[in-house]
Amino acid sequence: MMKLPVNCLITTPILSGIKFISLCCIGGLLMFSCSTDNEVLDIEDLNAADAHFQSNHWDNWEAQVQLLTNKTRSFYNFKVAKARGWNVDASGYVPQMGHHFVNEALMDDVFEMLKPEALLYAPDEDGNWEFLAVEYLVFPTNPEDPGTPPEGFLGDEDVWFFNTDVGAWTLHVWVRMENPDGVFAASNPLLE
Repeated sequence: MMKLPVNCLITTPILSGIKFISLCCIGGLLMFSCSTDNEVLDIEDLNAADAHFQSNHWDNWEAQVQLLTNKTRSFYNFKVAKARGWNVDASGYVPQMGHHFVNEALMDDVFEMLKPEALLYAPDEDGNWEFLAVEYLVFPTNPEDPGTPPEGFLGDEDVWFFNTDVGAWTLHVWVRMENPDGVFAASNPLLE
């Protein structure tokens, strides 16, 4: 908490009141502007975070998944995801996966950990969209001969699948909803 000199608040009652109200207003603005609950990442924020990630040496996939989990918390709010470009329901409801909302601006032939092409949501019992997972879609230049899967997370835990219907290498990461089959499993048996 910021300490003020004693003489700052002990002048005239009117001046003290004005300073007190000003300090309250400034404190309120700082509280709202620094709130992590309302944090919204846009593409520029993701680019900066990705550059920071690339400059650090993570020694395991668990640390990478934790970073991804932290960076996707703003997507718990479906309106934030839509406003940031994940606004096309590319799949409708898929059992044990949910709806795949894609950001078409991110669809390319490159894996970027902090820029998943799809966010997975499912409606809860009240009809609100609940964030579940992310999905990466990496489109090879020749889908008839896709080559080897992309280098994704460290280690061998992330098993990529080539989806011939979409023409892309795909990988799910269950960053919000627990998955008994594993964080990188394609489907989640807890989701009907």
